Amino acid sequence: MTLKWLEKQPKIKRGINWGTPWEKGKLTKEALQSRGFWLGGTPLQTKALAFWPDGSIKWTGHAGIFDGTSTLTGLTQGEQPEGNIAESRYNGIYIDNGSLKAFFPKHGEGNNLLDWVKMAGEPKLTDLRIEAQYAEETLSSKVTDLVLEENGPLKAVVKVCGCICKGNTELQQFIVRFRFYREVNRLEIVHTLIVIEPKPIEGIGITYQTALTGERWNRHVKFVGESGVYAEPGQLLMSRRFYDDHPQYAKQAAGEIVKLTEADGPMLVHAKENAVWNNFWLTQINHRSYTLKKQTEPGYAPLLIGDGSRSLGSVYAGGETGGVACSIEKFWEKAPSAIEVQDLTGHRTKTIAWLWSPEAGEMDFSHYSSRDHMLSAYEGMEEIRSTAVGVANTTRLWLDICAEPLSNADLFELALENRKPALIVAAPESYHQTKVFGSFSLPNRTDPLTARLEDQMLALRKFYVKEVDSRSWYGYWNYGDVMHTYDRYRHQWRYDLGGYAWQNTELVPNMWLWLDFLRTGDPEVFHFAEAMTRHTSEVDQYHAGEYKGLGSRHNVLHWGCQCKEVRISMAGLHRYYYYLTADERIGEIMEQVKDNETYAFEGLAPMREFYERTEEWVPIRVGPDWSALVSNWFTQWERTGDGTYLEKIKTGLACIKATPDRLLSGPTYLFNPTTKELQYMGTGNEGGYHMVISFGAPQVWLELAQNLEDPELNQMLGEFGWMYSLSPEEKLQAFNGKLSETHFSWPMFGTTMMAYGAVVRDDEAIADRAWKIITTNELSGVPLPVEETLQQTDIWKPTEELPWISTNVVSQWCLNTICCLEWIGGHLTDRS
Repeated sequence: MTLKWLEKQPKIKRGINWGTPWEKGKLTKEALQSRGFWLGGTPLQTKALAFWPDGSIKWTGHAGIFDGTSTLTGLTQGEQPEGNIAESRYNGIYIDNGSLKAFFPKHGEGNNLLDWVKMAGEPKLTDLRIEAQYAEETLSSKVTDLVLEENGPLKAVVKVCGCICKGNTELQQFIVRFRFYREVNRLEIVHTLIVIEPKPIEGIGITYQTALTGERWNRHVKFVGESGVYAEPGQLLMSRRFYDDHPQYAKQAAGEIVKLTEADGPMLVHAKENAVWNNFWLTQINHRSYTLKKQTEPGYAPLLIGDGSRSLGSVYAGGETGGVACSIEKFWEKAPSAIEVQDLTGHRTKTIAWLWSPEAGEMDFSHYSSRDHMLSAYEGMEEIRSTAVGVANTTRLWLDICAEPLSNADLFELALENRKPALIVAAPESYHQTKVFGSFSLPNRTDPLTARLEDQMLALRKFYVKEVDSRSWYGYWNYGDVMHTYDRYRHQWRYDLGGYAWQNTELVPNMWLWLDFLRTGDPEVFHFAEAMTRHTSEVDQYHAGEYKGLGSRHNVLHWGCQCKEVRISMAGLHRYYYYLTADERIGEIMEQVKDNETYAFEGLAPMREFYERTEEWVPIRVGPDWSALVSNWFTQWERTGDGTYLEKIKTGLACIKATPDRLLSGPTYLFNPTTKELQYMGTGNEGGYHMVISFGAPQVWLELAQNLEDPELNQMLGEFGWMYSLSPEEKLQAFNGKLSETHFSWPMFGTTMMAYGAVVRDDEAIADRAWKIITTNELSGVPLPVEETLQQTDIWKPTEELPWISTNVVSQWCLNTICCLEWIGGHLTDRS
């Protein structure tokens, strides 16, 4: 097993989580339970994340403490450290990681998530809570649940749940996780907001207090901009008569603690007459602009210190015996955000990490139109189901506790580390060899034909990465998503046309990007896919309310579409990120949908436009509806080993096998949410065979087949691919006229299934047909080479464009090319 840094090794000591893949049968449960793991000279806290069908370990999750001296020389088993970081008592949860102590209360007023953090017996941080602003009214958090989610010698996770309420009305829920690591002076915070009432939110922030020490001129606020640190004291030591040849002021201006002597008496008399500055702001109002401001006290005019473009999002407030540095993840990408420091020179200094800055105005959850636009905009149904109730947003923050004053240089290094936290990953060859995500190809540039395809996939990915910045796909609710379809006449994406605006996982760009990373190890695509996973798992999916467990289809607003479906919330979209990082929040999200078939179709059958449901049976498509359920069940089965979820899958498979045309039956079946049975409704009915396979079903089913080792399932999948490869005349003949060419739109979407069919049926003609579709512009929808279609245009700014671009087409072409290179790469010839 080869492990490496995703980008760079951390210079500062920090805790790191990641997942390691294992080949089937290589690591048993007994071996994992008997001894722990070490990576080089670093002990690890290890747990099983997933299991193979034989019970052996498929994924392990690791936590370790790393710094600039750590080495990744080999993953070996050895003795683990003893003891636990956390202890749960009757009144709360206590943390002792060797350098920090902390207390999470179970009782009391319930506003504090965390009561205090101490270092060497001294409180360094107190009264951490959440504040929200609605109609200029500030509301505070109410804790409803406290859970010690993980506890070991190297890492502990405390999960705090609660709400923001006004009277008896719950406006939003929160889930906040605190991660602590052995002898690391840091709180890693993962905050999740869930909208319960779609009332405009004017501000959402995490607040805490610090008891700073020292004189007013030795209290500092330090801002990290885009390229350095700017420090301001509570009171300047400079005056009109004391400026030149003033070493004390020079030190103060550099953010250093000043020790005055009797000789400084005359200067100090003047300095004490200077204004005392107590309130400070770093506000990133949008992704292109931030401001630095300060104020003496409320009611008096704030002064603009300066401005800039993109701050790294870290602020330190400290005195003579240290302080706290606060960093917000994706500070400018998810703007409007801010960090505010109040009462710097007072007894208790308050810091607010604003995830939505009150200076930005309110969040608007209203729909964009008073009616549906089904006919013109392909919005799904002639209904209005636009609601943000149940959507969520997750953000990471870091609070670094400093026992000594933090220098400008150290703060900047800290900000850089928090900007892109270090991560350990496996080499692409390890993911490929272990088959933990099924089968996919590794890049091969030794062959000119495959090299040409690799170049095209890279060019398309880089185009999208660049488009995020070019088209300003940023903001608290937008960052991580991309647009669906381009308008070549306006030289603009169709941002205002319901069915063609935000992508919202349509045709699974997530899967394309994650397979791109697994095969290349490129950090650029990891960060792109990570942002998309964070967005689509939270904003595009409902976590509460009437649509809980479902996702919202593509629309002008992420939650605006009438179609609320299981395919958008399926676990298979997020499991890549979960296994690579062992992220607790993503694991929780996948857990939420494990049984969503029991309620997902109540009153909202996906095929309600064409078929009526009965009390017991609901019409669904074998893909993407049933395949999404399979993804949920398969993920829960591999994560827990619970055979209940395997039986759900086997029940459906048995029903499909019993139909006249097996997987080619349908595409719509009747589904019984109670028994999990599928009932045959005919072959060639409504639903579209291209819909069956364009939402990740091939990836779900082929990995399932690999795990189940079911010959008949292999044959069924191969038969589906074979059918897609036939000529119109051959299709009619193959199934006695029941299926025709009109049933099989977008043959490019079916090329992975064709490739698998070529292998299962040992049929070179199927492979040749698949490659012809992928490499022929008119059949694939992707004009090759794509670089030749890149154009320069000028709208309100100079812009590059691919006038033909469609994320549906690009996602499927790249995903299918990756898979075809694995299954039938040897059949790619100049004739293709």
